[in-house]
Amino acid sequence: MTNKKMKDKNLPEEINQTLEELWLILETKERAYTNFQLNNQQYSLLTLIIRHPSSTPTELADKMKITKSAISQQLVKLESEGYIYRKQHLEDKRTVLVELGEKGLIYKKEMERFMQQISEKYYAILSPEELKNLLSALQKLTKVIDQL
Repeated sequence: MTNKKMKDKNLPEEINQTLEELWLILETKERAYTNFQLNNQQYSLLTLIIRHPSSTPTELADKMKITKSAISQQLVKLESEGYIYRKQHLEDKRTVLVELGEKGLIYKKEMERFMQQISEKYYAILSPEELKNLLSALQKLTKVIDQL
């Protein structure tokens, strides 16, 4: 196999490593910026609740691909610290919905400020066309990986 083919064969591995590095950098910078004491699962769960308000615990467990019991434990912790609250669904009294609490709303605002700073940096070095192409490629990769 030629050197170029060997290098091209490693491209998917390099892409995965770069995505992991990017995720770790973003998470570390965001946590430092927002300065909230959350573990990885709480951080992911709170981000999911921000993106999908009024979700049920079961929906959140499905999205995170973890058990309802694990979600329940994290929700109890987040609720006790004021990040979220649970309320009864108006039409189906057996259903509980998860909403952002006072501390969760503060976290959301901090996260939005951080993301605004990141967006400004993206536009400072990449053209709108490059950003669209990057987004498209990442969305395709997400679908491929999700189908594994």
